[in-house]
This record gives sequence, C-alpha cells and structure tokens, in this order.
Amino acid sequence: MEIAALIISGLSFVIAIVGTALANKRSKEALAESRKAAATAIWSAVQQAVQRFIGFNPTTEPVGDRLADFRIATIALVDELDDWEGLDTWLESERALGTVLARQVMKSAQPGDSSDERLAALAPYQLWAQVLGQNLRRFRKVGFVPAAASQLQAAAEEQIKAISAKHGWERPPTEHPGVRPIEL
Repeated sequence: MEIAALIISGLSFVIAIVGTALANKRSKEALAESRKAAATAIWSAVQQAVQRFIGFNPTTEPVGDRLADFRIATIALVDELDDWEGLDTWLESERALGTVLARQVMKSAQPGDSSDERLAALAPYQLWAQVLGQNLRRFRKVGFVPAAASQLQAAAEEQIKAISAKHGWERPPTEHPGVRPIEL
C-alpha cells in the first residue's frame, strides 16, 4: 500500500512539474504574442499616418492635422523602440521635410493651374510620402540600421535646405535654444 501511495505521489509530482512547465511555456508564448501585437499596432499607426500623406493635396485642405498625427505616431514608435538610437532624429527630419514640401506645393499652386501643373507641383510631396512609407516598412522588416537612418536624415536635411534656399525661405530651426534632453 505504501509503495502504491509512493508511486501515485511520484506521478502526481511529475504531472505537476510537466503541467507547470507547459503553463510557463504557454504564458511566455502569450506574452510574446502580446508584445508582437502591441508593436504591430504602433507600426500600423505610423504607416496609417504616412498613408494619409499619400494622395493628399496640401492646397485643398490643411496639412497640420496630418503632420500632427504623424508626429504622435512616431513618438509612440520611438518610445517603444528605445534601443533604436537615431530613429527619433531621422523621423523628425522627415516630418520637417514633409512640412517644407507641403509649403512648396501651397506656394506654387496658382488658381488657373492645369491638372498636369497641379500634379507636377504635388509630385515631390507624394514621392516623399511614398518613400517614407517604404523606408519605415523596410526598417520594420529588417531591423534598424543606424547608418541608413543617419543617411536618410542627412538627405532630408539637405532637401529642406535646398527647397528653403530655392524659395528664399528661412530654414526651419532644427534646434531650439534652451531646449535639450534631460541628462539621466
């Protein structure tokens, strides 16, 4: 009788260990899926904000809400991917470039423009939005490449500089006096 009780106790112990191991495995899988779903939602919000730029004409409605949506979505992305050093500065340069390109479209539009003239004026803005979306999808797929982000940021800054110079505009400030990150 004691041997049977010992065997039953041993089997109960083994079953408890196997059950605990399986529960832990399922818990880890659920946590990983939850994190994946959260990351997908954040990436989707950024892509949705970018998609709102594509097909949009800044001469027909204000661009401010779209740029604000993009900024909000990218802040959430940067906060989630805090180990992607340089993502924030690249995305801010892209937002600034979008602002300058939208301004260029609005300034170049004339009331009597033909459809072809309107499309030609809008083309750089549309191309920017499409390329931005592609670059974001690429980073999501392959991971962050700091050197690529740095090159993209430099390219955006150069475009901002060239467009501003072309139109005689002051270049938008990239730094604000007295504003700096908190040193931790």
